[in-house]
Amino acid sequence: MSSSKDKRMYIKVLFFIVGIGLLFDIVRAIGDLGDYPEKIWLHRCNSVEKLVEKHDKYPNIEVDVVFREDGKFDVTHDLDKSYGLDLRAYCLFMQKLGGRIWLDIKNMTEENSRVMLDALEQLLDLYHISKENLIIESSSWKPLALFTRNGYYTSFYVPFDKPSRLDDEQIQDCIEDLQEIVDSKAVKALSFPYWWYSDIKENLHRPVDLLTWAHRSTQLQLLLSPRGRKMLNDDQLKVILVKEKGDYHR
Repeated sequence: MSSSKDKRMYIKVLFFIVGIGLLFDIVRAIGDLGDYPEKIWLHRCNSVEKLVEKHDKYPNIEVDVVFREDGKFDVTHDLDKSYGLDLRAYCLFMQKLGGRIWLDIKNMTEENSRVMLDALEQLLDLYHISKENLIIESSSWKPLALFTRNGYYTSFYVPFDKPSRLDDEQIQDCIEDLQEIVDSKAVKALSFPYWWYSDIKENLHRPVDLLTWAHRSTQLQLLLSPRGRKMLNDDQLKVILVKEKGDYHR
């Protein structure tokens, strides 16, 4: 009988200790909210309304753009959809209130990269914005070399499938592809969903900046996650995008 009571008591104490630990983690995470503005950026800030709504909390943002034939950067996630929102609106906002922009350019090619570069430089000159306030990202690494040579901070968007869906040989092939890209000096950074973080950190063996996004995770969820804490303390990892829809997400 006493053995059974001792076991129940042990379980209660164990649950109490675990509960205290979880409570401590939650309190610490809530206390740390907003403490990493230079590293935690807002993902998919594709409307001016969301930009205004979230600017105090997230001065640095990621924006999806498509470069159109008329020379404008159309703020949209999809090639076949437009909301009529020009990147100029973001430049005007940033000119007044500051902040940095990660441009996820959906349709950069070797054919349009020169025209795109000229259009971007005209835009920055018009609004007196330093190119140092931008991250230029594309899933095509060769045309990014032109932007890198012209002083932009560039990042190759890693397009590979989840490592969990690949075998060891396929993962190694992906890593070797990334090593070749980094060795080419075409880009300054690699950007990828967080599920590639461990494999890239353990196997890339290259002194290149890393950028990632915590897929569907808010800042609080990131701060509560052991992996999130590890990424926040990783000096090689420069930016983590988090999701926060707000009232004006699209």
